[in-house]
Amino acid sequence: MNRIVVCGAIGALLLVACGGGGSAKKTAATGTSTSTSTSVEPTSTAVTGTGTTVLGKAAATKSGASGSATVNGQPAGKYTPPAGATPAKPAAPGTYHYNMSGSTTVASQTSAAPPVTPLIVDPPSGTRQHSAWDQRDAAGNGSVSETTLDYQPEGVYLVEIKVTANRGALGQQTFDFVANPPALGAPTGVKPGTTAEFDLAGSGTNIHVHLDFVRTETLTIGGQNAETMFAHQVATFSGAINGTMTSDSNVSQQYDLYVKDHSVTDLTAYGIKAHTDYTSTLQKLTPD
Repeated sequence: MNRIVVCGAIGALLLVACGGGGSAKKTAATGTSTSTSTSVEPTSTAVTGTGTTVLGKAAATKSGASGSATVNGQPAGKYTPPAGATPAKPAAPGTYHYNMSGSTTVASQTSAAPPVTPLIVDPPSGTRQHSAWDQRDAAGNGSVSETTLDYQPEGVYLVEIKVTANRGALGQQTFDFVANPPALGAPTGVKPGTTAEFDLAGSGTNIHVHLDFVRTETLTIGGQNAETMFAHQVATFSGAINGTMTSDSNVSQQYDLYVKDHSVTDLTAYGIKAHTDYTSTLQKLTPD
C-alpha cells in the first residue's frame, strides 16, 4: 500500500521549484546490504549530455534521521502486525494512467498539469519493486519520479525516491533521496487511527514524513469498486529545499495503488518559490 502516498507524491512535486521537466533513466535500490538496479524509459529521451547535474543521495544514516521511523509513536522495528493481517503484494506490472488537474506556479509563471500521466510499474525483483511516474507534458516539461519499495511481512518499506527534471537553459538535474535503512511507510494490517513517521535524506535536503491513516472508503474506479484507505500526509522539507507538502489520498487495499490524491505543495529551492495544487485519479485498477 501507499506506493504514491509515501513515495511518488513527494518525488513528483519536489522538482517544481527547480523548473520542472525531465526523463527517467536508472534507479539503484540502496539502503541495505543487498541492492537491485532497474531502468525505466518512459520516452526515448535519456538523461544525458552536458548541463546535467546529479545531486547525490545520502551515503549513510544519521542518528535520529532515517533510522527513526515510528509506527504509532513506537520504533518501527518493533512493529508487529495484527494476527491474521495479510501483507501487501507488489502491484501488477504494466502502465497505469491518471487523470490530472491543477497547476504549478514557479515564481510568477503558472502552468497547468498534464491531463493524463502514466505510472510505469516494473515486475518485482525479489522483494523489491521499482516504478516511474511520468508527469511531463507534451512538450517534455514536468518531472519523472522513480520509487523503489521493499515488500516484507511487516509492511511496505520505502527504499529510494529519485526525481529527474529539466531546468531549461540550466540543464537537467537529478535529486536522489534514500531512507537508510529503508523506512516502514505502510505497516501490514494498518487500521484507521494508525500513524507512521519516517525521514529521507539526500541532495542537501531532509524530508520528514508524517502519515495519518484516517478511514476506509469505497470508490468506483473505471467501473469497479475499490476498497481504499484514506490517508493524510504532511512532508516537511529542510535544507537546500524548504517547505511543506500535504496530501489526502485514497489507496487501494487490494491493488497496492493510490486511486485518488489531492496534493498541495509550497517549496522554496535556491531562492525560487513554487506552489502546486494537483488532483490525480486513477483511470482503472488494471494496467494496460
